[in-house]
Amino acid sequence: MAVVTLDLPSPALDRTFDYLVPARFDAAARPGVRVRVPFNGRRVGGFIVERREHSDHTGKLSPISAVSSGLVLLTAGLWRLANAVAARQAGTVSDVLRLAIPAAHVATEKLLAAASSGAEESGKLTGGDLAAGDSQAAAEGVSNDALAERSPSRVAWACRPGPDLFRGLRAAVDAARAAGRQTLIIAPSERLVASVLRALSEPEDAESCQRRPPPADLAGILAGIESDGRGRDRDPGLAPPGQGDWSGRAPELAADCREAGPVIGRLVAGDGPEARLEAYWAAASGALDVLVGTRAAAFAPLARPGLLVLLNDGDPALREPRAPYAHARTVLTVRAAQERTDLLVAGMTRSVQAQALVESGWLAALSPSRSQVRAATPVVNAPTVEDLAREGTTALTRFPEAAFRLVRRGLSLGPVLIQVPSAAHEVFGLIRTAEEIARAFPASRLARSGEDVGIVERVGPEPVLVVATPGAEPSAVNGYAAAILLDARAWAGRPELDAAVDALRIWMGGAGLVRPRGEVLLLGSDGGPAAQALVRWDPVGLAERELAERRELGLPPATKAVVLTEAPGKRSSRSSGTSAVAVLDSAGGAGAGAVAGFVAALGLPAEVRVRTIADKTVLLIPAPQAKEVIGRIRQVVREKSATGQSLGVRVRVDGELD
Repeated sequence: MAVVTLDLPSPALDRTFDYLVPARFDAAARPGVRVRVPFNGRRVGGFIVERREHSDHTGKLSPISAVSSGLVLLTAGLWRLANAVAARQAGTVSDVLRLAIPAAHVATEKLLAAASSGAEESGKLTGGDLAAGDSQAAAEGVSNDALAERSPSRVAWACRPGPDLFRGLRAAVDAARAAGRQTLIIAPSERLVASVLRALSEPEDAESCQRRPPPADLAGILAGIESDGRGRDRDPGLAPPGQGDWSGRAPELAADCREAGPVIGRLVAGDGPEARLEAYWAAASGALDVLVGTRAAAFAPLARPGLLVLLNDGDPALREPRAPYAHARTVLTVRAAQERTDLLVAGMTRSVQAQALVESGWLAALSPSRSQVRAATPVVNAPTVEDLAREGTTALTRFPEAAFRLVRRGLSLGPVLIQVPSAAHEVFGLIRTAEEIARAFPASRLARSGEDVGIVERVGPEPVLVVATPGAEPSAVNGYAAAILLDARAWAGRPELDAAVDALRIWMGGAGLVRPRGEVLLLGSDGGPAAQALVRWDPVGLAERELAERRELGLPPATKAVVLTEAPGKRSSRSSGTSAVAVLDSAGGAGAGAVAGFVAALGLPAEVRVRTIADKTVLLIPAPQAKEVIGRIRQVVREKSATGQSLGVRVRVDGELD
């Protein structure tokens, strides 16, 4: 017989079911393969989790209807990860697996199964794995496999603008590869995925290869990159949690560099089911050295896991909009603990959530020194309206005289970037701004880059005015001579908890493309913490400040937030224009209707604060009670589902407070 997990949406059915295996399917019905089975009068899809001789079920067992391909897609590691993520997010395992495993493509699965039929089985599930997947240990991210002997290195890296990020990735990938381990890199956008693929695929010159010192740990690799191979320049007290020995790493790695580069694959939603399945299986079978992908690829199994990388973890594109709404950061941190892999959270900025992991000691912090920052960054000016008023009536215009002067100065030296919010965030969108700029500088060549008009990947060193939305800024040969960041309040003034750090991430995304000691002008700023952090180029300082304030107020990530809303179709109109922090700090009580009934059914401990903001009810749970309360939420959801009642409530653990 076979133990099967079914693709069913009901929380009440979030468990495994036993089925008979007909003799004709005996060879193909291996743990991890996709099957079709009868359930409640219809055929549904699922995966075999385990094969057993006998079932604990006392009734009659139905036989499996079909084995889709015989290709093992659900590995032991993914089963443990899916159970742990579902437990942390108060969700169902079927929802996690629906996100994790690419959609069925029968022809591709059969081809891959035939190609791999002679290979040694890896990732095979066993009864022990099934028990571990449902256990408290798995939910906490604990694994007892052979990798547990390693002491992994986990690093939050606030890198400098310029080539440091890609150089650091290459060094870390080389180290993992030399140890016979695979690397998984998760980026928030397909555009960044493409940039990483280009950086890892380009051949590296022999001189830089020989300069690289043999790495001792992940932090050591990146510290060498920070100081351009000439030694470390960081706080010696910031040691990684573990030494990350990567047992078997070749000491001659610096001279290795490989005539042929690593085998690299990509896994992104836009590639279609056939390409996604091929990349997924190549990583799971060990054929790839590196897999680079977007949000859902965080679940992709690796045959020889060694390094997990998350880029720009504060980008909202890394939040999964579908149940159980797990952020890629959550997936990779759980996974790093389970698989005992190294973890690198990298980007020019640092999220408040990553800072909380740093201050807890779970992540080690690695940042460039102030001298390195000054040498690599532009000079930033963020005048307030009062500052600009000294120049006369243009102070209140969107493009004051100071901006005109900077554009003229910049165009005499090379390309100039003008970053503008998209129309969704500001009444003045890309197209209208580009028209205004064209009228103001009729003799200058103009380029536009954005989702609505097409993205320009790169511009040359010659003078050109580039108007672009955040995330669509082209890179420039030798960097931009100058940049103007318009409408600062469109980002920093939003009524969201992460508004300041998100604004800084967006501004640095544009300012970081400016050549060292070039000029950047931030317009529309109120001189708040985000603008000050940009002027100082101090993303870590802003993250530290934000975390300290949230601790005082008892807000996430100092507490665990569970956001409850009425199911779609039952929501009331949203209110706006009020600070999320202010509302959460002062409001109280649960919303009306289904949400209020759900909160009452939970029987919450007294330590949990219940607050409302707009149409959301937020449970702010102290860390010691988080596991208990989230487990209770999951149980109540299952109980209501089992009675056939419509829950009428959407549950999001770590949901956005906006």
